[in-house]
Amino acid sequence: MTKSKKILYASLSAAILAIIVLLAMFPERYAKCCLSGLELWLYFVLPSLFPFFVLTALLTKLGVAERASRVLSPLCEKAFKMPGIASYCFAMSALSGYPVGSRMLADLRENGLITDAQATRMSPLCSTSGPLFVIASVGAAMFHSQKIGLILFCSHIFAVVLVCLVFSAFTKKQPAAQPPQRRLVAADNILYESVYGAVTSILVVGAFIAVFYILAQILSDFYLLLPAESLFSLVLSPFDKSGQLAAAFTQGLIEATHGCKLLAQNPGMLSVSLAAFVITFGGVSILAQQICYFKKAGVKLKYFLPVKIIQAFTAFALCLLFCFLFQ
Repeated sequence: MTKSKKILYASLSAAILAIIVLLAMFPERYAKCCLSGLELWLYFVLPSLFPFFVLTALLTKLGVAERASRVLSPLCEKAFKMPGIASYCFAMSALSGYPVGSRMLADLRENGLITDAQATRMSPLCSTSGPLFVIASVGAAMFHSQKIGLILFCSHIFAVVLVCLVFSAFTKKQPAAQPPQRRLVAADNILYESVYGAVTSILVVGAFIAVFYILAQILSDFYLLLPAESLFSLVLSPFDKSGQLAAAFTQGLIEATHGCKLLAQNPGMLSVSLAAFVITFGGVSILAQQICYFKKAGVKLKYFLPVKIIQAFTAFALCLLFCFLFQ
């Protein structure tokens, strides 16, 4: 182990021990915080993700991915310089939401249907939120407007596709992976395996939200988010005198669902556009979920993260434009 890794692991260990001590010292405060995170997951995330976890797993096990890749290959290879299966993965991600696309990338890589390089190139395209979460949960439930939800979703998806198209113009086409013989799955096991995998995945999502909800509260309690909030307050000061949007945006960079809920408390063009940024970036909580799958897929984070940030800024700009045109 290198010296830098030893320092990193020691720092992480110290931080985790500090959090454990704080949880032990203030159990009531952080237990309530954990419960709030789980309630957010239960009411806004679980209904919008769980059905798609099951359905996308079923489609993959039934071989739809391979058939779709053959049909979509010409279009996808020409537009994005990616294998045809990227179109299927993007469609499932756009319909389902985080972290379905990243989980599918890991499955495709594990089955030998794509290479590490292809998984890396596909990762920003297959990293999207879904319509049920954006339109129903954020738009209708948080901002109390389905129209805002539609604006957010269009801004988000257009930004993801547009940035990937621009990057593809400067990228060489990757050679195709040689798919192995597909293991046949007994028909009576497909539904069980799909539901079992979906339950595991959705519970992991809830756990991530709860953990990062607590982490955001601890950082806020000890004013560790103050530098970021001050910076965003300075940038947004001409439009946000109270500083509430800056605080909400900072929280959203850690946990996207919580950030969107806070931004919706001050509705307006700017808060909606900041929500588009948060949804597209995903927040540290969603990024951590995706990275778990990306490690299995061999995705290079030094490519994925910068592209993701560019997509978020693009979504912010598009959302401002759409709000001006359609609100």
